[in-house]
Amino acid sequence: MKRLALVLMAALAAAPVLAAETKTPFGDLGDDSDKPISIKADTQAADFNAETVTYSGDVVIQQGEMILRADEVMAEAPNSKLTRITASGDVIVTSKDATARAPKAVYETEARMIRLSGGVVLTQGGNTLRGTDLVVDLKAGTATLTSTGGRVEGILQPGAVKGQ
Repeated sequence: MKRLALVLMAALAAAPVLAAETKTPFGDLGDDSDKPISIKADTQAADFNAETVTYSGDVVIQQGEMILRADEVMAEAPNSKLTRITASGDVIVTSKDATARAPKAVYETEARMIRLSGGVVLTQGGNTLRGTDLVVDLKAGTATLTSTGGRVEGILQPGAVKGQ
């Protein structure tokens, strides 16, 4: 309960600064969903029985202005329907106005939820937020940063994201 209260207080304190200057970080994800997806990696391995495909080695996936970089990305597609994408190893997700970095990221396509975990650093302009987990709900347009066993930390620079 104490952690929830801290997250709410941090969000309330940050909201006026972020809202006054720009839209929510990663709020533009999905804006380019009609654009082609470019995938580059050192190797690709398909497992037809498990209905997965794994890209390894300096993986770069780009769709419109959103770029995902990772050491490895696995896509799960049971019955030829993409359901989950798991990226691991120095994961960096960049949109046109923000960057998130973590050891692991999972995107649940049906729920349109992205969870970055293992130590997250979110930057937007001169603003930086840190925690252990970041959950972005693309349907609701919300993001929740939490910190297990510690506190969420942030440095917010007034006016840092003007013009982006």
